[in-house]
Parts: sequence; structure tokens; C-alpha cells
Amino acid sequence: MLKEIKTHPVIAPLPVLIVGTYDNNGVADAMNVAWGGQCWDNHIALNISSNHKNTENMRLKKAFTVHIATAERVELADYLGIVSGHSEPKLVHVHASVVKGKTVDAPIIEDFVLAMECKIVSMTDNGDGGTRVVGEVMRTVADDTILDSDGKVDFSMLHPICFDQEKKVYRPLGEPVAEAFLVGKKLMA
Repeated sequence: MLKEIKTHPVIAPLPVLIVGTYDNNGVADAMNVAWGGQCWDNHIALNISSNHKNTENMRLKKAFTVHIATAERVELADYLGIVSGHSEPKLVHVHASVVKGKTVDAPIIEDFVLAMECKIVSMTDNGDGGTRVVGEVMRTVADDTILDSDGKVDFSMLHPICFDQEKKVYRPLGEPVAEAFLVGKKLMA
């Protein structure tokens, strides 16, 4: 039997996305974003606070990068979420390896093994201190260590993590449980 609990969103998994931008001086910044994901074939949506340094940078450059945080880089991913870009150049502080994106004016953080360069399609302030950003993926780069023999990202080699908002922990994504668009056919009759 279902029991009523505190009314709030309980959505899982929340991806741990590392979003990179440049400021007007060309200084790279990055932040940890859990409220985001794919919202169309080649679009990514982010829901972030309007006062973040990265939000300012996105308005300025009309671009950002998205990196998938992994179990191997959980410490760096967490750091990028707990330190403000307004207080220090975070990527310089941790000696991150940063290169300029090829299709957009945003940094690729080579410490992560998967990155997507995005141009901004829209930025909408939602009226309560938040901004919804939608970007079109213009280029994707990945380390060979996470690619299968067909050149596709293999999540079992990527080891992406998600944010558990209920317990305030990072969790790994697990093994597949069924083949999509096939297992449900057993219920067709």
C-alpha cells in the first residue's frame, strides 16, 4: 500500500552534469548541475540558478559544454558544485586540463572522458531565481576508454554517477535490467 509522504519531486536518476563556460576574460569556469538532461534529439536542458557565474557566462558567450561526471572523478565533480565561480577560478585551483571547444566558445575539461559542445538555443528566466537553458549539441568528444567496438559510448565503461537528492549522495548507474523496446512486448496480447 502506498503511504503519503512529504510533497516534493522524487525523480531519479538525476545526472551529474559538469557545465563549462568562459567569462569575458577567457577564464574557464565549471559547475555541477543535477537538474538537467536531454530534452530533444540533440538538445540538452539545464535548470540552474540565475546568479551563478556560469549563468552570466552563458548569457555572454551563448555557449557551454556538458561533461558527464563519473565515479572516477566524483571528488572533482563535487568540488565544482560546492565552490562558487564568483569566489575563485575553480578549474585553475584544481589544475584541471582545459582546452577550447572547436565549435563553440566554451571549455572542454579533459579530466572528464565525455564532453558535448553546445550552442544556446534559449535561456528563460522562470521568475523565482532560476533559469532554464536549452543548448543544441554541436560536437561530442569521448575518450577511447569508454567507446565500444562500434565507436559508441558504453555506459558500463563510462561509470556515470547520479545525484540522489533524497539522501544527498552520488550513486553509480547500474547494470542493464532489460532491453528497451523489447521487454514490454511480453505484455502485448
